[in-house]
Amino acid sequence: MAKKVLTLALFVILAFAPVWAGDKKATTNPQMEQWKAEAAKCAVCKNMVGTMDVLMPVMKMEVVKLDNGMAMTGAITDPKLVATYHGVCDQWGGAMAAALQMNDEKAKTDLCQICQEMRGVVKAGAQMSYGKTKKGDLLVFSSNDPAVQSQIAAHYDKCVAMMSQMEAPKENKSAEKKKY
Repeated sequence: MAKKVLTLALFVILAFAPVWAGDKKATTNPQMEQWKAEAAKCAVCKNMVGTMDVLMPVMKMEVVKLDNGMAMTGAITDPKLVATYHGVCDQWGGAMAAALQMNDEKAKTDLCQICQEMRGVVKAGAQMSYGKTKKGDLLVFSSNDPAVQSQIAAHYDKCVAMMSQMEAPKENKSAEKKKY
């Protein structure tokens, strides 16, 4: 159960992670700054805020739609920070374990929207599978119940949309060359 809770908490962070890697300007993204302010208010996400500026620039992720759910992989590109990442995941796991035990009213006030949705997917009966990798982790939400699959798919769509909003703007290198 603790590993399942850890996965759910990790998914929160990865759902908000930008798709870019190695961009030191990642935390200057206005949407990222807004999320950090909101994350500080969430009983689960607040565990990430203190390490976000260090981890986000070296975090890569991918979300994949499965025939019965979704999978998410996260990877840290700086090997020196993998232990930090895994340690923060452990903190999130404890916070998400508490979130899963909250009543619905408390969850509405103490959790951000994405954590409420993940909690809802698990409460609806989604199977969660999680494992740490050498560079990060792997999380899978799945179900054989079509209604739960639909709920997972809706959550997947929101995660993909959120990540695309948080992507760092691409620099136009050809335009830069023309300037000089």
